[in-house]
Amino acid sequence: MSSVDDELLDDLRRLAALVDPVPQHVRDAARAAFLTRDMDAKLAELIADSTADADFEPVRQATDERLLSFQAEGTQVEMTVRAEGAGWTMMGQVFGAGAGTASVENGGRSTTPLALDDLGRFLITDLASGPIRLRCELPGGDSLVTSWVIL
Repeated sequence: MSSVDDELLDDLRRLAALVDPVPQHVRDAARAAFLTRDMDAKLAELIADSTADADFEPVRQATDERLLSFQAEGTQVEMTVRAEGAGWTMMGQVFGAGAGTASVENGGRSTTPLALDDLGRFLITDLASGPIRLRCELPGGDSLVTSWVIL
């Protein structure tokens, strides 16, 4: 390519960025997807999501609660996320792995450590909206990450 072509492409990139910029939630999702490249960790896939599974509209009251289930080889993660104020509260339990350490990753912007009790239960408040996943360091030295979900 010639320098004239390079200049034209640069002008087109600047024009596209001004006229139709990439939305922040798309940038966050792309950053989160890039961070899933941990090849040594077991991936706990989303097997149930109450918002995706609902075949009906609630009659009595709408709820901001979401139930999520993830599963990997011999390990299951159950969690409830609920909108509270400007953020989210997440509570859940890791089954089949024993107690270890865990953290919540928020789209590559931050990592928040979680305290797991002897039964693998956890609670975290004031999570920001956007893509999140749970990372667990299991007692045997293995890592487990859930697939990304958008809050």
